[in-house]
Amino acid sequence: MRFRYREYMGGPDPLAEPDPPPEEAVGAARALLDLIAQAPGADDGVGAVEKAVARYAEGDRSALNALDSPRALLGRALGPGARELWDRLDRADHGLSPRELRRLAEVALGEARAAPRPGPHRGGLRGDPGTDPTGRDVPYRADRPLDAVASMRRAMLRRAADPADTAALRARDLRSAQTEPSSGWAVSLLVDLSHSMAARSLHEAAVRTALALDALVRRHPGDRVQWVGFGETARETDPAELVAHPWGRVPGTNLHHALRLARGYRRRHPGLAHRVLVVTDGEPTAHLGEDGDARFSWPASPHTAEVTVAELDAAVREGARVTFFLLSDDPRLRAFRDLVVRRRGVDAVAADAEALAPLLLDSYLGGRPWPRA
Repeated sequence: MRFRYREYMGGPDPLAEPDPPPEEAVGAARALLDLIAQAPGADDGVGAVEKAVARYAEGDRSALNALDSPRALLGRALGPGARELWDRLDRADHGLSPRELRRLAEVALGEARAAPRPGPHRGGLRGDPGTDPTGRDVPYRADRPLDAVASMRRAMLRRAADPADTAALRARDLRSAQTEPSSGWAVSLLVDLSHSMAARSLHEAAVRTALALDALVRRHPGDRVQWVGFGETARETDPAELVAHPWGRVPGTNLHHALRLARGYRRRHPGLAHRVLVVTDGEPTAHLGEDGDARFSWPASPHTAEVTVAELDAAVREGARVTFFLLSDDPRLRAFRDLVVRRRGVDAVAADAEALAPLLLDSYLGGRPWPRA
């Protein structure tokens, strides 16, 4: 029943004082009590369930937490009607209220802030350029557009000052256009939902990180965040859905589709600098075909890597800065990392479950200070 922070993520339970049960769940609980009352002679196990459900119907949302496999017990004793009512109750009560979700997010943010940092790393957003030119030029940087006119002017001045230096262009001549800092960022968080994340016990860290980012973004009203989960296909989601994700045997890691959704998000926010943060533990093993259907292959086909990198290149050309947070040291993932980090505007950060949230949130903040607790 419901999401249990202590069991799923460890640490103090921010839901120790839960919100009242939803009305739909209370209705199912009362219907279940009526069904139990119509079955005289129920065993002690059913009696314990009846007492817990009665407390739940009266407003104690934690009353069902200690029950062990009540669905199977009710089914054996009372038949399929009891199982159906229990399932209805479970579905209605499983989700988190907005207030509970905010509590979880604040706890996750506090944990990330207090966590030790593993040391310097690449992939931060420090010094993020904006989009409005100031009219000045600065030494060339890979994350800023090349200013061809200023570069040629600098080369001409160099040759005029030293006639013996006849090189048409030197590396030190290259200049970038200086820009005003951006008013905010459009951030796309792409989270791998494949079964391997759960098999490696990385799914909890991914959920904690998404919750912490949700809390942190609320302190920066100029920023916008897109949540994308990707398995065999990708879809836009939100922190509540990530919390409730069943982490079943999802085949495929369709980063190609996820990057395509991120590009669409940038187009919805053209005035903001775009940042794409990718959390994954494996190489891409699925992509979208020309007909829009997913194509899965294991081992990964060369075509999957080709179209994924093409989508990555398209995102970078459109101005995105992409950072991969790699949660395993798999040889195939290392090969994919070596392929993508050759691209200008793409970084890769090796992280384990404990380091993921602080590293990703540091990257999101860049040069901005952490908010006060």
